[in-house]
Amino acid sequence: MRIVRLSLRALLFLTPLGCPRETPPTTRRAATAEAIDVSLGAPANDSIARTAAQFTQGFYDWYGGVGEQTDVAVRERPSTFAPQLLEALRLDFAAQSKSPDEIVGLDWDPFLATQDPCNPYRVSQITRRSDTILVAVKGLCTDAAPHAGPDVIAEVGQTRGRWAFLDFRHAGDRGSLLQDLAALRQGRDSEPSRRRQ
Repeated sequence: MRIVRLSLRALLFLTPLGCPRETPPTTRRAATAEAIDVSLGAPANDSIARTAAQFTQGFYDWYGGVGEQTDVAVRERPSTFAPQLLEALRLDFAAQSKSPDEIVGLDWDPFLATQDPCNPYRVSQITRRSDTILVAVKGLCTDAAPHAGPDVIAEVGQTRGRWAFLDFRHAGDRGSLLQDLAALRQGRDSEPSRRRQ
């Protein structure tokens, strides 16, 4: 009995406090999906990269102000997302609205790569890959220690003459939002139609 108490005390002592860092579930990703390169490379500090970072920070400031509501972001700021990403998000929302008693779509925040926000979120590094700017975003967790690395890496590019998010890379599991949305859509398409009772 004493050993059990010591084990429980040790377990409680080792349990981290504050907002835990969760990554999106990886079991839904298609088995053939390749891991995304989440390395950032050399920092970029030119005016174009800084403008992309300002765009990204502005979005995260606004997003935190609306309570991290993904549907609000898509509805009120559709031009913030590249057409392919916007369409994939809308399809996911539509599928989920048709199945309110089941989870058939995203069940984590796609722009924060977590189920437990760690506000506020700040741009932590900017790099460039060809025409795409990679903006690392990190939760500062006002109620706990900040995360060591970025939570998400936003891929930002020019679409129709304005900045837009092309994808969001999940630093924790080497996946991306577009990969996750494609895997969820594939899973929905492969399941036989079910009637709710």
